[in-house]
Amino acid sequence: MSEDIKITSKRRRRSTKISERLEAARRRNVEQLAEQRRREAEVDGALAEFVAAGEDIAAADRAAEEKISAMQRKIDGVRADVRAMTAASRDRQARAALRIHEVGGRTVEQVSELLEIGSVKETRRILATARMEDETVPEAWDAKC
Repeated sequence: MSEDIKITSKRRRRSTKISERLEAARRRNVEQLAEQRRREAEVDGALAEFVAAGEDIAAADRAAEEKISAMQRKIDGVRADVRAMTAASRDRQARAALRIHEVGGRTVEQVSELLEIGSVKETRRILATARMEDETVPEAWDAKC
């Protein structure tokens, strides 16, 4: 009953041609994998270069914004100085226009034309400003006395 069962699994030997084809396929696979790794390394390098260039751009933008901000503060200061320096001159112009209107007996239209103000509306605004200043001047003198 107990028979010796011999299982022999003999592996069939591949033909040389099949072995060569298999070996060639393996080499191609290895070469393709190496090429793929080379491309991935190239892409990684390009990504790093892209990010570094982006950081350089951001740094340049920040530096430019800082310079622009400093220059804008200077410009704002110059404009404030000009407004302060010209405010008194504009007040003098308004008072002179009011004298021409009231003392010279000129109409608003005539004052506008004479002074080349441009519009009657602007001339009225200038005359109104001068009148308001004339009303506030005595109060300022009373406060000082």
